[in-house]
Amino acid sequence: MADRLAPGAPYRTIDLGGGATAPFYIVPFDRDGVCTGPVTARNLLATVATQRPTDVFLFSHGWNNDWKAATARYDQFIAGFARMRAEHPLDRPFRPVLVGIVWPSTALVAPWEQAPDIAATDGDDDAVAEERAEVAEVAAIVPEEKRALFYELAQRQDLSDAEAAEFAGLVVPAFVGGDEVDTAEPDAESVLEVWRSLPGRPAAIPTEFGRVQWPGADVAGDEARAEAAADARAAGLLQALDPRGLVRLATVLLMKDRAGRVGGRGVADLLESLLATSDARVHLVGHSYGAKVVLSALAAKPHSRPVESVLLLQPAVSHLCFAADVDGAGRPGGYRPALARTRQPIMTTYSRHDFPLTKVFHWAVRRPSDLGEVVIAGAPNRYAALGGFGPGGVEGEVTRVVAAVPPHPYDPPEPGSRLVAVEASTVIKGHGEVQVPATFWMLLTQVARS
Repeated sequence: MADRLAPGAPYRTIDLGGGATAPFYIVPFDRDGVCTGPVTARNLLATVATQRPTDVFLFSHGWNNDWKAATARYDQFIAGFARMRAEHPLDRPFRPVLVGIVWPSTALVAPWEQAPDIAATDGDDDAVAEERAEVAEVAAIVPEEKRALFYELAQRQDLSDAEAAEFAGLVVPAFVGGDEVDTAEPDAESVLEVWRSLPGRPAAIPTEFGRVQWPGADVAGDEARAEAAADARAAGLLQALDPRGLVRLATVLLMKDRAGRVGGRGVADLLESLLATSDARVHLVGHSYGAKVVLSALAAKPHSRPVESVLLLQPAVSHLCFAADVDGAGRPGGYRPALARTRQPIMTTYSRHDFPLTKVFHWAVRRPSDLGEVVIAGAPNRYAALGGFGPGGVEGEVTRVVAAVPPHPYDPPEPGSRLVAVEASTVIKGHGEVQVPATFWMLLTQVARS
């Protein structure tokens, strides 16, 4: 049996090559943003204060990551970045401290962040466990005296109009609170309208290649192959009037709000402590809903000084989150304050191969105010994802570039830019495929410019 780590010790010591190492701390938070590893957090801050690192990296994962999965993703990204830095040395001292955030996201399984499960049967243990976890998570927001009714309706194959209206009323709390661009308060009727408006998807067909082919798809094309490899369970997100469809929709919103809560509360406090403890350059990196975690930490309140850089990898947030005016009435996007709180322009990727963020996200996260808005000529509606279409409402403040690979450098951002939008379709072939040399190169570019 392996020896346990001393309380608060670094989770790993990372080999940077050439005899150099870096401590890697994992700091966990609960669903309300309370740090569940306070000794670790204190030891991290003591390390930053006494060892005086040149750079501090704070990473946040997205959905469907328990402790083991999250640390494995962090290890893979950090190892790739370390190799890249060794191949392309910096012209300044580099003594980093690494911080990984772990937050409770594994109970709610995002369809786009799990592998296709084409072999599942009705009795598949994992599929049943995932469905029950989602039901339990949504049930927690239902008043106790109505929970038995919720469980009864959730287990049905389909619902009558009256039952559907009742079920929609039970899950209204999941739709309260708004996201980056919409704070409208819903009611049962508006939730039912959202549920009914979700587009259906045909059943998936297993193929001999372990992929999923939608009927009518041209699997000869690269984009079709990328979509075919997307999780077949994404279809389950968009099944109108099957109660499982509304449960999954509610979990999308609950997890979205949880990411903001974790970031805006506990991670924001940890970030401020890191900034106040030393003069190290602080770099934020977030993937999927992890982008919402780090943006919420940055935008929740003013900090003692700016962070050095922010890298958003396929962010599952609104493409209008940085806009100066999201509704024609001068209301800014919720993460616009983050633009002024980072020394370098925020760098964010988007890819046409990200199936969920180009085809699913804007249906799943709509709040009630713009139900009638349609997609015209292929343009995204106001709920489109940043990781699917790039930032909107920021013209004059954004430099748009195509993803570069080493050794090709990125040109400096245009004057006045507070964002660098990286069209990454050539290097990011799916929502979770962000641990690639091109993304390591993006982060190294930011570090080199600091």
